Amino acid sequence: MTGTDEGSFDLDIITEHGVVTRLPTSFPIVDPELDGHLDPDLFQRGFDDANDRLCGFPPPWARHHASSTMASEPDPDDDEPSYTRGYRAALYGYLRHSAD
Repeated sequence: MTGTDEGSFDLDIITEHGVVTRLPTSFPIVDPELDGHLDPDLFQRGFDDANDRLCGFPPPWARHHASSTMASEPDPDDDEPSYTRGYRAALYGYLRHSAD
């Protein structure tokens, strides 16, 4: 699926950090540049903090931390939702890739 076909979207987002492929279930697709609620710096800081924390744990503890955090709902009164989104994105990626 490419962004050149009418009615279709490109699922890859290319950033300075790499390529992110959006899940087809995330429609409607919104470019991160147009997401007024996302602070990219806070998102990146949350992502980096989660990765640093996971690297500080032995693998079973890291999996437990990631899975237990992902199993709970984010705080609806979160002061920094962009940070939380980045943190949870890193946890999701860790669980997705450590399952192998």
